[in-house]
Amino acid sequence: MANLIDSGCSIVAFCPGCRQGRSTFEWHHGGNEHGSVKKHIDDTSFGRHPYTLDFRLYRCAGCGSGAWAKIRYAPDTRFPNKYASLVSFHPESKQRVSIPNNVPDGIKTEFREAERCYENDCNRASVGLIRSVLDKTLRANGYKTKKRENLYQQIEAAADDGIITASRKKKAHDDIRVLGNDILHDDWCEIEDSHVEAARHYAQRILEDFYDDRASVIELLREKGRIPHEDKVGEHEES
Repeated sequence: MANLIDSGCSIVAFCPGCRQGRSTFEWHHGGNEHGSVKKHIDDTSFGRHPYTLDFRLYRCAGCGSGAWAKIRYAPDTRFPNKYASLVSFHPESKQRVSIPNNVPDGIKTEFREAERCYENDCNRASVGLIRSVLDKTLRANGYKTKKRENLYQQIEAAADDGIITASRKKKAHDDIRVLGNDILHDDWCEIEDSHVEAARHYAQRILEDFYDDRASVIELLREKGRIPHEDKVGEHEES
């Protein structure tokens, strides 16, 4: 999470241009500011005090990528000062999770897109994509053989076959499928970061279940009468 590190108001954050590494962002270089726009807020209702919002450009000291921050401080002080507080900072990478190399490219790309949505505070979009990752993973492993089979049935079948555990099945239902369905079908509501984190975490675990020891999983899928995507590719090439 981005934060102001000292009275000089530099910012430390995970930088997308530094392969999601933690870096320092500076608001000036060579004695010159990168630029800012200030807005004075005079709201004194309910005992509030006036303050200044500073929309300021920053530059990564490592790779040179640009960013911007919204910073709040008292109107009778000047930027920078140690009493400033960081309201928001963009773009910032959240720490990416590792997934197996054997995950198909389309599923892998969709998972990373879900992470990018999360990094940009698009939590509903992120959860919807994570649900799609789960659905596509199950389809790619032979768990969509009939049009009437829905995601609930696919998860249940994967657990019955022993590909995922009973506890993982519950998490797939509660933290990915149901939450994703709420996004798609229910009225708008805010999705908290903790819910996205949980959905991403268990999607990652399910990808590991299917693709970490891929050879063993393929063998088990074939024993259960499933057709993994590797076999589908082979059939397509032969035809």
